[in-house]
Amino acid sequence: MTGPLYVDGATGYDSMFARVTAAYIPALMDVAVIAAGHRVLDVATGTGAAARAAAELVGPTGEIVAGDISSTMLKVARRNPENSAIKFQLLDGHALPFPDSRFDRVICQLGLAFFEDPARGLAEFRRVLAPGGRTAITVNSTPERSLFTRICTVIGKHVPAKAEQLNRYASIRTAERLSALLHGAGFTEVMVRSELRSFSFASFDDYFSGTDAGAGISGQEYVKLSADLRHAVREEVRQSFPDAGKREPLIVEMEVLVGSGTT
Repeated sequence: MTGPLYVDGATGYDSMFARVTAAYIPALMDVAVIAAGHRVLDVATGTGAAARAAAELVGPTGEIVAGDISSTMLKVARRNPENSAIKFQLLDGHALPFPDSRFDRVICQLGLAFFEDPARGLAEFRRVLAPGGRTAITVNSTPERSLFTRICTVIGKHVPAKAEQLNRYASIRTAERLSALLHGAGFTEVMVRSELRSFSFASFDDYFSGTDAGAGISGQEYVKLSADLRHAVREEVRQSFPDAGKREPLIVEMEVLVGSGTT
């Protein structure tokens, strides 16, 4: 098992994704039902945004452990003084390095779809949860209602060898699929709902600037392409927004599925 597909990509991550991540953290915290004193594990923490929110809820008597398979992400997270209360650790979500029943809550913000085997990841989440514990996760829905998964999908159309990998980032696109995964991992009291938000960019060029710079998975894959392919991908993504170039600012809708379950 090689771990989640998402390995590195911290370049420009916060500037590109911070407001996106922040918009859905309240919903994640709501279904996680985190309380003072809880022991919380944040899997695929990225630069630690969800872990920070959890740290505020558990207070000084609680514990926050946040892990990611990307050492680059963790370096960025550790440099942030706002993360001083969080214990960061390099880990693979498919094989968590913790004993059974170690945590009261396991959260995962927009990370599960990057796992090669989300079912195995969820089984690990359940294993490390104490009886009565809870997991809470968010995932993108369809590429058409995403900020950057749509770019991965377009790249996959132009580079067939990458299609399976890149389309996997949008593989948990329905509430039914996420619910089935949670039930399959043995969770009970499973609930899934959707959260739709709109994000404003000054223009299409503003929206695409992070990808141009190689930020995130979409950016990493985009900058590897030939000049001709980059042009083709960029234009197809532009055309996926009917109002791009006709009206500014550019408004992009993003739908996220928010799921939870108990042990």
